[in-house]
Amino acid sequence: MSEKKADVPVKASEVRPVLREPFKMLEAMEQEMSRLWREGWPFGPWLAARPRRLFEAPTMGAVWVPQMDVYEKDGKLVVKAELPGMKKEDVEVTVEEGDLVIKGERKTESEVKQEDYYRSERSYGSFYRRVPLPEGVDPEKATATYADGILEIDVPLPAKPKQTERKIPVA
Repeated sequence: MSEKKADVPVKASEVRPVLREPFKMLEAMEQEMSRLWREGWPFGPWLAARPRRLFEAPTMGAVWVPQMDVYEKDGKLVVKAELPGMKKEDVEVTVEEGDLVIKGERKTESEVKQEDYYRSERSYGSFYRRVPLPEGVDPEKATATYADGILEIDVPLPAKPKQTERKIPVA
């Protein structure tokens, strides 16, 4: 005689819905990883005591990397870097081992004094960007200009050999 199993009720918390939205999937993954850290792993409780969101905005102490565009125009390699609030004296452009190197230090200070209120903020940070240059470039002919927070570097590219078409007979 075979026994028929009774239907076992399933708790709603044990059912995992199928997620089709990417950000909900990431949030579910973050929650699952948090659960694993809290419950299962040896250092889980210690790390879970300091929660951190997956998509956290950078803080004042975060590393600053200036945005750059690198493109070819009129036979030149053009590098544009956004350096808002910086002076040209705080930026250094060099060529090292065939690479264009842009480095500098950003300093900002603000101070507010009112009758019963005083606030002072300072922020410091350095950056370093390296752009490989194509072979045959003459770094002595490179020029750099800085205006309105935009550093533009022009490096003349070597002339490309003229491509000629030749038909090769098939034997």
